[in-house]
Amino acid sequence: MKRQPSHPNQLCLSIGTPLRVLIEDVLRTTRNPQLRKAAEQMLESLDTFELAHQIGLSKSVKANVAIQEILTK
Repeated sequence: MKRQPSHPNQLCLSIGTPLRVLIEDVLRTTRNPQLRKAAEQMLESLDTFELAHQIGLSKSVKANVAIQEILTK
């Protein structure tokens, strides 16, 4: 497997758990209203990305790759 060089402005998730599951875990386990609100907003954003990806909303190849990476992490 080829290692990609690190980029200081790039967020890289090297976890095996999907992002949606992690966010849902935060939402389920915290009582902090700020964290709950942030988790809800992140889930709403993921839903928007999923819809945009399904209907091909973005014409940018880079944006589509980024959305796919977000949805598969």
